[in-house]
Amino acid sequence: MGKIFVFFIGTIFGSFINATAYRIVRKRDFVYDRSYCPVCNHKLSFMDMVPLISYLLKKGKCSYCKNKISIRYFITEFIGGINAIICWNLIEVNGVKILFFIIFNLLLLISLIDIEIKEINDFYQLLLLMAVIAIVSIKKWSLENCVGMAIISLPLLSLAIITKSIGGADVKLFFTLGLLTKTVGIVIIYLLTIIFASLFGIYRLKKEGNKKEEIALIPFIYLALLIYKIFEKQLVNCLMFYLT
Repeated sequence: MGKIFVFFIGTIFGSFINATAYRIVRKRDFVYDRSYCPVCNHKLSFMDMVPLISYLLKKGKCSYCKNKISIRYFITEFIGGINAIICWNLIEVNGVKILFFIIFNLLLLISLIDIEIKEINDFYQLLLLMAVIAIVSIKKWSLENCVGMAIISLPLLSLAIITKSIGGADVKLFFTLGLLTKTVGIVIIYLLTIIFASLFGIYRLKKEGNKKEEIALIPFIYLALLIYKIFEKQLVNCLMFYLT
């Protein structure tokens, strides 16, 4: 019962983050504006906004205009629940749980923004860095934290300067996550990111035939971090096996 409650709380955060990202991209007030249907602009009631349940009961359609609601709402709410479950189950120290929950939800927010406009305000990167520094300070700093910051981000920075094939926000994010997950962790996250992004690129190429459109990388970095936290021991053992 406790896990269900934690998951539901996470879905509420996911719903809020989705609405916040939508309004930030469109430069709307995300504090005082009420939620509304993006098609007919009808204000939504409480029963229209129960995470996951409302979408399922209404079969993914608006209660008022009957137009289809984007699956993004359901997916974001579900991922918000996953964020909460990961923090609740896999992280022991309460303070660190809260900080990881903040990190996961910030990554969810900037992932949604990156998908739409591929432009991330440094303010969100700074918030992430502050949360990571707090976690590392609680766990105590080590040389591995410092190496983790540089081992992926510095080569990517050089690549960004020379070829401009990767965004500055991606480089900053790998720097911050390297500090958090140390050397082995950030290498695994980088490899997973490349795999996920490549698979998506192949899928989109076959479906749309578009070779030039830029891919938003932050959602794949975020997904890689989630997978890493869930299967950390197995992934580390797998990498060590192939390196030895």
